[in-house]
Order: sequence, then structure tokens, then C-alpha cells
Amino acid sequence: MQIKFIYPRWGSSDLPWSVFLNKIKNAGYQGVEIDLPLESIKKNEICWMLKDLELDFVGQHWETQEADFNKHQEQYKRQLYNLVEANPLFVNSHTGMDFFTHKQNSSLIEAAHEIELESGVTITHETHRSRFSFAAHACLTYLEEYPFLKLTSDLSHWCCVAESLLENQAYAVEKAIEHTYHIHARVGSAQSPQVIDPQDSNYKTELDLFTNWWVLMIKKALGKKRPYITITPEYGPYPYSLYKSNTQIPMGDQWEINSFIKNHLAESIKHIPSVICP
Repeated sequence: MQIKFIYPRWGSSDLPWSVFLNKIKNAGYQGVEIDLPLESIKKNEICWMLKDLELDFVGQHWETQEADFNKHQEQYKRQLYNLVEANPLFVNSHTGMDFFTHKQNSSLIEAAHEIELESGVTITHETHRSRFSFAAHACLTYLEEYPFLKLTSDLSHWCCVAESLLENQAYAVEKAIEHTYHIHARVGSAQSPQVIDPQDSNYKTELDLFTNWWVLMIKKALGKKRPYITITPEYGPYPYSLYKSNTQIPMGDQWEINSFIKNHLAESIKHIPSVICP
């Protein structure tokens, strides 16, 4: 099984697309995780650049945050169709809202599944604060209800919401690992969705725990005989990365820390038979 390392556009949107994509290609990543504009000319330009550089891309949907459910559902479907039409590796979706009813969030999950079946493009749902999957106990209900549900697993959000390292929610974590399709590799803590720097020995407990979760996700994918699994090192920019006092200088360097996570993970899984790291 191949490991595909993916780099997020998040935090680099100030760079022109050509500069960003060439930087990612030259750094040894196999693809990028990006949203796409609804405007077809700009969208096609980006897709052609990706093709020329032979980069995979994960389509990312995060835009829909409308509080009115009917409007939300229409916007959500429009964004998903916009992404699947570009034929990404798959789509990673921020789905629903934490204040929607179970029935409303279920309707969005089912709509995404219909689009997946119609288009042939896999759609995953990210574990993320403010969405249907905002917490371990909340997401668990949907995982048990929908066996087809595929997750982009970022358990840093669940730790932050639960104010714990999920020691007392082992079953929900186990179910999330079982349903993981894509990994967002960011180290969180009981107090934040992102530690200041996972290289800091003060966060060894968190780094070791998250690394163990990621390895279990990779082994689960291997057991399912998947040809590949994608991993996005996702240390984020401000406000995930805090500023030094009275400056706009981040306390952690996003590019450097994501490179560390990429290399750390590659080292952590090199002993697993049949797993091929780039």
C-alpha cells in the first residue's frame, strides 16, 4: 500500500497557484488539498496546472456555513458538485453544523452519499468542530447509523472539545479509526486543536498518542487492502498557530512543522510490511 503525502493550501493562499504548486512538487509531496472556485475559467486553470505537474489533489469543501438549513443544503450540494466535476482523488467535506438536528445532518450525509454514487468520486467527512462530527460522542451516533461513512480523521478537534486526550472514549476512537479514509496529521491537546510545536519535548505525550492513532489508521487501511492512503500534515496558520506577544510572528513555522510531521510519520511506519513511503 502506498502512502501519499498531501499538502494543504490552507496557510499558503497568499502564494500564486503556480508558485505554490511547484513548491509542493519540489518538496516531495504527491498532491495538494484545495478548495476550487465556482467560476469555471479559474477552476480549469488550476486543474490544468495540477495535471501538468502530475500532482494529485484532494478537493476540500469548507465553505458552507449557512444557518438556514434549506439554503445550507442547496449551497452544500452545489459545492460538492463543483468539486467532483473536477475529478479529484476524492473530496474531503466539512459537513453539517453542530446546531443542526440529527435529522438535518443525516440528510446532508445522505445527499453527499448520493453525489458520491452518482459521480464515482469518494466523499469523506472531516471530524471538525462546529460540524456534525464535532465531538467523539456526537460522531459515534452517525458512524453506527451509516456503515458507509468515510472519515477524514483529525482527532485534535475531539480532544479540544472533550478537554481530554479521549482516554474515556476509546470505543468512539476505535470506530473513527475503522472508518478513516484520509488522515489530517495535526497534534492537538486537551486544551487546543494544535500544540505550539510538536517537536517540543513538552508535547511528547501528545505526539506519541497521535502517532499511535495515525499508525493504527494506516494499518487498518492496509488490512482493507487499499492501494493507498493519503495523509495531510496539517499544522495550521494563525489563529491555530498563536502569535508571539505584540507581534504578528507565528510561534510555530507552518512549513517546517508540517515537514517534521511528514518525516516523523515516514519514520514511524517504515517497519510496517507492504507499506511504501515516497
